[in-house]
Amino acid sequence: MPDSVVKPTLLCVDDEQSILKALQRIFAGHPYELLFASSGKEALELMASKAVHLIITDMRMPQMTGAEFLAQAAKLQPDAYRILMTGFSDLSSTINAINVGKIHRYIQKPWDNTELAEVVHEGLQYFRLITNNKLLTAKVAQQNKHLKELNHNLEEIVQQRTEQLKKTLTQLKLKVAALAHEQKAQMKVLYNIISVNPHLSGDFALKVARSCKELAKQLNLGKEDYQFCYHVGLFSELGKLGLPVNLLQKSYSELDNHERALYQQHPAMAEQILAPAVHLERFTLALTQQYERFNGTGEPEQRVGTDIMLAARILAVARDFWALIYQRSTPKKHSIAEALEAIRRLRGSHYDPDVVD
Repeated sequence: MPDSVVKPTLLCVDDEQSILKALQRIFAGHPYELLFASSGKEALELMASKAVHLIITDMRMPQMTGAEFLAQAAKLQPDAYRILMTGFSDLSSTINAINVGKIHRYIQKPWDNTELAEVVHEGLQYFRLITNNKLLTAKVAQQNKHLKELNHNLEEIVQQRTEQLKKTLTQLKLKVAALAHEQKAQMKVLYNIISVNPHLSGDFALKVARSCKELAKQLNLGKEDYQFCYHVGLFSELGKLGLPVNLLQKSYSELDNHERALYQQHPAMAEQILAPAVHLERFTLALTQQYERFNGTGEPEQRVGTDIMLAARILAVARDFWALIYQRSTPKKHSIAEALEAIRRLRGSHYDPDVVD
């Protein structure tokens, strides 16, 4: 947001007047210009003639959903920070908003007023970073053009170009940081979706993630790799969001052959969910290999030994250890000692011996 702009503009979109009035009350004391629209169509008409810095929209609206509106809003004003407000009632629309609407943050109804105000403040800082970066980049380009026209003093030209390159590098670092922040927000959205699902467990996901991270440390992997393993563990059950509810209400041993075959499809479903996120390709690959076995009898490609990604081999041990304790594998609840012994019995067949050790 250029420094000359005194008030940032917030656009609030919801078909319920009570929600719009609630948002008006929350931000009434802030130095914002507030715009309100009761439909996606009305909001797009406002955006056609008015610059918007941040959008807050509901998911469920008649004629045009929040996902559809955000997709069009991103084309009209791509730098506007996009916040989606919804309950957990429509998973497919929420995932669509992530992939197509390109949301930056996800707020679940009912929201906390303080948290919402903080999210809006962060979003406006993000907008300011992006727009200032564009202005600075344009300025650097203009100055570089001017430098090319100077030929009377080579020493001066070299010095000025060095300074401009330093400025450009600084702006690139800011841009990378902004992209990292956006990716972190996307990962937070995915975790929120898992943790609020009544048939999954955010606590289970955290236990698996932390064990994956500790195993990676014990294997002397670098910080980047053990952080990667942590996220692989955290989202190991992402594809289960597409499974029928009855499969999630039973332990694996209670499923019949048909149900087990369907259950084994959840890594492929995770791959479909993450397909638009090309920067997560390595992460997606680790999820799809999580049911490969060390001896080559696993799924889906019967990979053997170290042909299986190390992160997937780590995940298999951590996931199955906690599945025994959480009664995901069998109706019997295992103690830590019993779960460890069960894992050790399959050392070298199902699991990588180094990881088990």
